[in-house]
Amino acid sequence: MMRPSLLAILGFCSLALLAKAQENPPKHIRFLTLGERAPWREELVDGIRKGLKPPPGSEPPEVTSLVSGDQALPFKMVLRAFTPVLTMAGSTENLEIRTGEGAGAAPWLTRPKPAAPLSLGVLYRDSTSMSWNNPQMLLLKDDEASFRPGQMRFVNVSEKLLEIRLAPVPADPTERPQFETFAVEPGKVVIKPIEEGLNRIMVNYVEQGLEGGKRLVWDNQFRVLSSQRVNCFFYKAQDAKATGPVRYRYAPEPMPKIPRPPKPSQ
Repeated sequence: MMRPSLLAILGFCSLALLAKAQENPPKHIRFLTLGERAPWREELVDGIRKGLKPPPGSEPPEVTSLVSGDQALPFKMVLRAFTPVLTMAGSTENLEIRTGEGAGAAPWLTRPKPAAPLSLGVLYRDSTSMSWNNPQMLLLKDDEASFRPGQMRFVNVSEKLLEIRLAPVPADPTERPQFETFAVEPGKVVIKPIEEGLNRIMVNYVEQGLEGGKRLVWDNQFRVLSSQRVNCFFYKAQDAKATGPVRYRYAPEPMPKIPRPPKPSQ
């Protein structure tokens, strides 16, 4: 029979481990890379056209992993697409993305560990060099308490001040939409309530020296479904002469699903 003192010690150790896990729970995160593909390049080899690899830094790395405790979780980044939700172990010290594989993997981006239970890392290029070799990140709280269905989140990582006009579309076509007008500064985030159904949005960037002081970025109608929240991201264009200086990514979605913790081994 186990002695009472040993039972007490084992019980105390179990409670200590449980308290530590509750104080330092795992964090969940996904990423979104904002940018454009590098211009297509090709060469002629024996009469056959072959595509060339993009120049270094013109696109995000092909092979990446997220540090989680003493492991590195591989994941793939696709431009303008959300990655799956990844889990960082509670023992992880920093948010660190590595590029490369195995012993040759090197830090690509390092930031403080997120505080929210679910976060979104918005990745974009350094605005001066326009290179992915010096990535920038805006870390957003992404859990339901911070950004819930029935809301629209405007994220501006461009260099321009944005003027946004937003309104539900009236059921009576003779009525005019009652717009709310607000600004989103560079590097800032604004969250607004959004009605289910058809809505109208108009986005301009504002700049001194322009005729009228602003230029159109986006003007459209969009439909919001029940249980949806809506993301709208604005980022610096690669070729301002061709597309204008600001591009956008519109992304309605349900709440992301958190991965289930692995079952304990028997």
